[in-house]
This record gives sequence, structure tokens and C-alpha cells, in this order.
Amino acid sequence: MKQYKVYLFDFDGTLFDTLPSSVFVFKEAFRRKGVELKDEEILNFTRVPIPDTYKRLIPDHNENDIEPFLDLITELVNSKKSNDLISIYGDTYETILDLKMSEATLGIVTSNNEKHVNDVLKKFDMDFGLFDVIVGNDTEKEPKPSPRPILAAIKGLRETFSHEEIVYVGDAVNDVLAAENAGIDGILLDRDGEYSSEKYTIIRSLSELL
Repeated sequence: MKQYKVYLFDFDGTLFDTLPSSVFVFKEAFRRKGVELKDEEILNFTRVPIPDTYKRLIPDHNENDIEPFLDLITELVNSKKSNDLISIYGDTYETILDLKMSEATLGIVTSNNEKHVNDVLKKFDMDFGLFDVIVGNDTEKEPKPSPRPILAAIKGLRETFSHEEIVYVGDAVNDVLAAENAGIDGILLDRDGEYSSEKYTIIRSLSELL
């Protein structure tokens, strides 16, 4: 595996298992809109922009309703119940610590909000400077596969790196596409063997980055 100077990571489904939290958040948010969701539907919804899911599930929606719905999602995501449902993958802490000890620069680029990210890092005792930059939807609202969140993270680094020295790791195709659109390498983390036919660089565990 090629070694990079900068490793940028997606958050949900990459560093932390947030699916149980997402099930709670999506089911509760859409229940309040009169739409009942099944647990097994949620994973696919977490991998596309929320406004797209909203428009799909509520065909007669009003565009003015989307922003308040996103605010509701944020409120639920930041709730104690949501936080309590999140767990850390077994390969996350050791991989991040080993990369940091090798003097790599690390960052998180997510469509989640930055308060939530910091709360989860604190929960798992990872809030002691492991990550040099965190970009969430507070900083850049345009969702992946737009390159803008990744480019905002690169701009926020304390040092300047060439794009060849930077990689973005995520668990969805949109993550890899965002990396490509930003002009950097992308690695698809496929813990469950979902993407065996995809044409991207694929790993099954974060430990393969070492």
C-alpha cells in the first residue's frame, strides 16, 4: 500500500460504527414527517445527501421544508441517545495512533456536523490532537461527491502538501468520487465486501493503510 503524508478520513462507517445511531435519527426524523422507515433501508440513505433522500421519500415536498428538516437531523444526531448508540471499529484507534506516530498528518472530512464529531472523539478518548483538521457540514455544506469539503480540509492544514501526498479514505463510492474530483487519491473501505466489482482501490480494514 502506498504511504501518504496526509490521510483524510470519512467519519460515519469509516472510523466509527454510527449505523445504529443513523437508524434512530432517520427513523425518528422521517416519522415526524409521516414516513415510516425500515431499519434495513437506512444504510443506503446514509450514503447519499440527505436532501436527495428527503425529496425521494416525500415527493410532494416543499423546498422550504428541507432546511428545517436538516436542522432536525442535526438536533437528533447531537442528542445523547444518538451518541450512546455509536461504537468504535476495532481497527480505528490503533491505525490512527500508528499513522500519527509515523508523523502523518490526519484529518476528518464528513457530511456530519463538527460538534458531533468532537463529541464522539471525546467519548472514545481521541480528542487529544490526533486530527489536524476536521471539516463537517458547518464548514462546507456542499455534499460529496463535490470536492469542496476535501479542498477545505486541505486548505485548513498547517503545512502545504502536493495532491500526490494526500489520500481520502471512506466507505462509500461518493467518498472516492469526491477524492477524484479534488485531484487526490481515494481509497474505498469495504468492511463487508459490498464493492468487490468496483474499479477503485479497495481495503477491507483500516489496518491495511499501515
